Amino acid sequence: MTAIITLPGVITSVTNRALLNALLRKFGNARRRAFSLKRKGLATSCIETILQQEIGLNARYIKDAYYSIKDLPYNTTFGGLKNQRLREKGKITKEEYKQRRNALLISRGERSKKGNLNLRLDFSTMQLRINTCRNDNKWMFANVFIPQKYLDKYHGYLDGSHPYTVLLKRRDFDRGYDLRISIKIPCMIQEASRVMTLDINAGHTDFAVMNKEDGMPVAIGRFNHHKTQYTRRGKRNHLLNMLVRKIGNLARHYYAEVVVGSLNTGKFKSYSKKATRTIRQLPQYQFRHLLKRLELQGTKVSERSEAYTSKLGDVISQLIGYDIHKCAAMMFALKVINYDLFKQLKTFLFGVPSYEAYGRRRRGRRRESGLTAPIQYRKFLKSMKFWMAMNSSIVKEDGGYLPTPGREGLSFLDNLKANFPCLTMNIW
Repeated sequence: MTAIITLPGVITSVTNRALLNALLRKFGNARRRAFSLKRKGLATSCIETILQQEIGLNARYIKDAYYSIKDLPYNTTFGGLKNQRLREKGKITKEEYKQRRNALLISRGERSKKGNLNLRLDFSTMQLRINTCRNDNKWMFANVFIPQKYLDKYHGYLDGSHPYTVLLKRRDFDRGYDLRISIKIPCMIQEASRVMTLDINAGHTDFAVMNKEDGMPVAIGRFNHHKTQYTRRGKRNHLLNMLVRKIGNLARHYYAEVVVGSLNTGKFKSYSKKATRTIRQLPQYQFRHLLKRLELQGTKVSERSEAYTSKLGDVISQLIGYDIHKCAAMMFALKVINYDLFKQLKTFLFGVPSYEAYGRRRRGRRRESGLTAPIQYRKFLKSMKFWMAMNSSIVKEDGGYLPTPGREGLSFLDNLKANFPCLTMNIW
């Protein structure tokens, strides 16, 4: 398995700035033209042929330009919607707006070409060789600065033995150029015997650790990081890195792999403007991106859908006494380990018909179905063998004995009530 690491850098000087700006303009035109042709339904090979004839860049630049836009949505604004609004209000000039639209240069590497052919970094001299695609002046050079701590740790991957992708971006108001070098490196990920699921919320992240073999929880807890909701960007990045390190340490302690929900908070909309603003301010995308770094330390990280885990957590929390978010994390772990059991539990809790209309499911909003059914709902629970297998203590009379393990052990919900560790860690 491979992991991607990114080395930050900056270009301190360049031999011909005007030539580099012309290359950025051509690459920006290639990206926009490729996006337009892709929307018209043309095939990839046709798009690359047309671009190579119109723009005048080599085939590698053209392929990289198409690769950078192939997954963009149809409502993409090149240069950013913020810059477009600034231009409409007259706060930036037309030339500055064009520079911000043409600010990227991307080149992917190949192992057969010893790293990267168009943008190659010479580690001995710390110079970046740039292919300008011109007959009179094909190559230009730029001096690069990369922090020493990155060079000491990853210098073995910059000697041409591994392919690397170079992203060059021009700063606003022509204040210089930033550099990002992404390298795919192999990582040894050990097979884990447990799963650690994360339930991301505003200001805190709850987790649950569960065994893969028997599906029983081992530990639950919460990471408090309320400052990530309102602090400045630099401080927030520091707090998120601290949170990722603590999650990695805990996952290695329990020999567990990390599973996080694939969220899309940008589409969240509520009747409460405050709730909508709070959810959309979650730094969940950056958090999930930083979690991938744990794979370099041997911890597997994956993203899964967490649909219905919060709803089930709300129901289970009333039965076992933990809060909703910790129960949602446990239901998420159950969904990852044993999806059939999770599906049966979801169907039973939310698919129970009301006793009205002779047992037929009501159309429209089922206000009296599921756990919101009338008093006869408890009698219906007693007659269900599945519920008896899931929770044997829900139907006991007042003053009865606590459930005792039988030949197959305790039931699922009785095991959730066990005295396992509940941890709380603060990220300040």
